[in-house]
Amino acid sequence: MKKVALFTLAFMALGSLQAQDCAPNENVPDSVVVSPLPYNEMERPEAGIADTACVGSYFEFAFTFNIPSVYDLNGVQVPLNAVQVPAENGINELPSSMDYVCNPPDCLFEADSSGCILIYGTPTAEDQGVHDLSILAQIQTAIGINLDIVLPENLEPNSHYYLNIREEGFDNCLLVSTWEAAPLGIQLSSRPNPFGTLAQIEMEVARTGDYQFFVADMLGQKVHARTVNLFSGLNQLEFDGSNLPEGLYIYGVTDGRSAVTSKMIINR
Repeated sequence: MKKVALFTLAFMALGSLQAQDCAPNENVPDSVVVSPLPYNEMERPEAGIADTACVGSYFEFAFTFNIPSVYDLNGVQVPLNAVQVPAENGINELPSSMDYVCNPPDCLFEADSSGCILIYGTPTAEDQGVHDLSILAQIQTAIGINLDIVLPENLEPNSHYYLNIREEGFDNCLLVSTWEAAPLGIQLSSRPNPFGTLAQIEMEVARTGDYQFFVADMLGQKVHARTVNLFSGLNQLEFDGSNLPEGLYIYGVTDGRSAVTSKMIINR
């Protein structure tokens, strides 16, 4: 139990800190500019904001940024000075009950440095639904050219950061992904959670058909995927995580159009 508690505290310290502050996740490789990677229907149905907010409950989520030293300007690598995000009103579609802070506090991310943005707040009933968040930013180059962009769509078309806000008292707050269970008609659970080697995955399915079951790390990279035939009703499958390092993982089911995900912890 002590080991689980220590792991949980360590993850919280890396991902996001209470009291409206954040620290960059040091586990994110330097080659990854923003973590988590955005949701992409075809490429990464399991990625994006993997937590669900609830009306009346405090919520926070952190983005980590690794700012490179150069920027690709129409195929030419130009030196980068910084990336500026507005300190206020810089995230489109963020509910009015929520706000954000940056580290560094002025939201000026210097080239060849790491930083983070923490969104936080307590959603109201008017905020319930799916919000397509996008971050405003200005690329400031060393050659005097500044470019205004919107993340993530200007870096990768058809990508999104969906923030899902559910009703007060919803069972899976902070456990379900940005996608509601309704479109696929699937409810997920993993037992035990945390687990050391084997986990029993239960899937309550509305429609019989072929789906993909997947497990991904917190960078959105798939570490396991397989096609499963699920029948209407309760389905069970066993997942062997013995070859994976300890940590927090996203697992889920997709039909290729939308996905339902949850979280599991491997702890030995």
